[in-house]
Formats: sequence, C-alpha cells, structure tokens
Amino acid sequence: MPPETKYTRSGDINLAYQVVGQKGEYLVFIPGWVSNIEECWNIPQLAAWLKYLASFSKLVLFDKRGTGLSDTVNENALPNLKQRADDLRIILSAIGVSTANFLGLSEGGPLAVHLAANYPNMVSKLILVGSFSKWIKSEDYPFGHSEEQHQRIKQHIFEHWGEPVGLNLMAPSVANDQRAQNQWASFLRRSASPKTAKMFYEMNIGIDVRENLEKVTCPTLLLHRKQDSLIEYGHSKFMHEQIPNSQFLLSEGSDHLPWFGIQRNELMAIQTFLTDGKAVTDSKLDSLNIEDIFKLYEIKDHIQNNFQEDISIKDLCKEFGINDYKVKLGFKALFQTPVIGFLTTVRLEKACELLMDPKETVASIAEKVGYTHANNFSVAFKRQHQMTPMEYRNKML
Repeated sequence: MPPETKYTRSGDINLAYQVVGQKGEYLVFIPGWVSNIEECWNIPQLAAWLKYLASFSKLVLFDKRGTGLSDTVNENALPNLKQRADDLRIILSAIGVSTANFLGLSEGGPLAVHLAANYPNMVSKLILVGSFSKWIKSEDYPFGHSEEQHQRIKQHIFEHWGEPVGLNLMAPSVANDQRAQNQWASFLRRSASPKTAKMFYEMNIGIDVRENLEKVTCPTLLLHRKQDSLIEYGHSKFMHEQIPNSQFLLSEGSDHLPWFGIQRNELMAIQTFLTDGKAVTDSKLDSLNIEDIFKLYEIKDHIQNNFQEDISIKDLCKEFGINDYKVKLGFKALFQTPVIGFLTTVRLEKACELLMDPKETVASIAEKVGYTHANNFSVAFKRQHQMTPMEYRNKML
C-alpha cells in the first residue's frame, strides 16, 4: 500500500508530499523533470529503490509545483529555482524540520545545488545522481546537447506524449520490455500533461548553476554511470572538480535512472555517505546487508561512548547480534581500521586530553581510559606516539 499523501500550501499552490521510513535523518528526494509520488510506487524497480532509501532514512517525496499531484502552474509564471527552494522550505516546515539531507536526481540536482549554496543551514549532506549544473552545450561548457538537439527531443516528446518516450535513454536495459514501457508511459501521463512536460523541458534547458558550485560547503557525493546516454558523466566530473571536497563515484552502466541496472556499490555509497559523511564502496561490504551496516555504525558509536569499559569483539558480537567475521571484515572496510585498533585510538585520544591535567597520574589516566594495568597503557601510548605518556606531557605543557 502506498504511503499517505499529504498537502501543504506555498502561497496559493498546494504541494503534495509523502514521508516514508522512521530511521535516521530526513532525506529529501528531488526528482527530475516530472513526477507523481503515488504512481512511482507502481513501478516495482523504483518502489524497491525508494524502500531501500527509506530503510535507513526518513524519506521525503514530493511533486514539484506543476507536476504530479501538486497544483498546476500558469505557463506565464513558471517557477524558478528560488521559488522551488521556497516550496521545499515550506514542505520541511510542514514536516517539522529545518535541516535535511538532499538527493537530487537528474534535473533535481541543480535545485539541490542551489539549496546547498544559498541556504547552507538547510542542507546537511548533498547527493547528486546523474545530474548536471548546465544542460546545454556552449562555447564555455563542452557537455550536454546542443540547442538543435534539445529542440528535436522536445518536439518528439510533445508529439508522442502518452507513449514511453525517452525510455530508450532513461533505461535502455528495459527499453524493449513491454511491461516497463507500459509502466513508464503511465508514470509520465500521470506526472504531467503534454503541454506541461514541454514547458518544463524548455525551462530545464535554461538551467545554469555553475556559479553556485564552489559555494557548496556541505559534504557532497556525486554518482554517475559511465555509459549514461541521456546525461553524460562529464557533467558530474565537472561538478566534482568545482565543489570543494566532494566525492565522485563513476559506475559501469547505461541506465540513467538509478533503479534500473541496479548497482550495489551505488547503494552502499549512498548509505555509508548519509550515515557517516563518507561514501564507502569496498567490495568486502558485499557480504553485509543493510542491518549489518547499521550494527557496525552502532558498534562504532558504542566504542566511542564506552571506551573506558572492558570491550572485546566477542562481547560486541553478542551485544549487537552480529558474527565476528562481519565485525572484523566490515568494520575495517567501513572505517579503514580494525575494531581493536579503533578502540585503542579512542582511548589514547582521551588519554592525551587527560595528560594536560598535571594532577592526573599515569596510573589514574590508564584506569580512566580502560586499561587495567598502567604498563600496558604506557606501551600502547608509546607505540602510537613514539614517546611515553610523561614525555608527551612534558612536551605539551
């Protein structure tokens, strides 16, 4: 059964939205060109992809004004990025939050970039999937279609609306599948009228958020497929080079829509990025399921909050219900350090803080950070810092 559709008002426009999932932080999915938040649940691959996102987040879906279940717009008053950003702020306010993570797909990416650059307190983490900062090729931008190509595509779409237009570019792996064709055609018909689809396509051609890229300061992950024939991966590579400290994952595949030709490394990158701010795609994680990943992050938090206790891998496995193979292999793949190595690092970082207090003895510090014997603490400290605890204190004070 599809999630409940709710409405909120932005001026005189009613905006449709859904919230799916109860774990983690809020994740707002900004769709591409057109959408319908109820019809999307009738495409099995898309529904499965959305459920995956909702398994570790509170997923927010919405139809942009003029599309799907939201109110239509006047062709003489099409929304710009600022208006759409204001709509999103109103939707978040209706939900009761002011900050969220954002995932922008295709044409949804420029809106997400606009938000991150101009409303930095609104965006915690940013994911751009198969997206672009400018869609039309020009003298100063070598990616995208030419004006003539866009005009031909737009005319074809307008003349064949109601059919599975664009599926050969959006998802070539299922372009010849009759069921997929019917589902895609139905999705498009329920997302926009032919006139609306044409208007928004024309509007999208004019998008250019390149000047906003270097203003994005939140953690950012870009995903693209190497053989994407709708939006070439050079768009994402360009954005990656412009957005400070961004991460870029280029995957094999020709499907533009990420729920077709599903890539496990993409799913794992999204989950780990949203959970910890860093995308991890190590193949060693292939043996882990979603719950295993959750448990490893819980184990990491447990160690950071309880480092002074007697902690062993055996006890962690028992407490969190996960076997030692997954703990040893998965923890190192996720966090680039063994479990016990991480525990030691946390303990010694705390020890360094305590050594700044002359009243603390080496023995008292050892006990406070989880060492039964002061000598074992001193050996571990010297191994990591190449000096004894007292030498460290004398150097720092």
